[in-house]
Amino acid sequence: MTTWSCFLFLALAWSFILIAIAYEKHDNHLPVVHVINALPNNSEPMKIQCTSPRTDTNLGEYTLNVGDDYQWNVTHKSLYYCEALWERWFASWHAFQPRRDVSHGTVYWLVKHNGFFLSWDNSSWVRKESWQTE
Repeated sequence: MTTWSCFLFLALAWSFILIAIAYEKHDNHLPVVHVINALPNNSEPMKIQCTSPRTDTNLGEYTLNVGDDYQWNVTHKSLYYCEALWERWFASWHAFQPRRDVSHGTVYWLVKHNGFFLSWDNSSWVRKESWQTE
């Protein structure tokens, strides 16, 4: 193998490694997360803030009225958690867990007066978290 051939081989190998790293860091096939405010009619709005500490991602704070659907695209295969505040109630839950959710196209959270319900099809719901109060 000539020096030129070795150089070309190493350059191509390095390019493939960089592409693989970039693909893992920003995977376009990760789910969309929905947080739907299904609290009772005439309720105070709910405040929500979601973050991914591992990637230093803070999605900001949002105010959701009853019926609002807050959504975002997961950009990294890392844990995202949300904190919610409603009247005198508060909660924190894992909105996206890679092992649990990565194979699904969409992750739905329905927020009701009795807790936080998870679904991947927007019709079958399982309560995963409850509201807390002081």
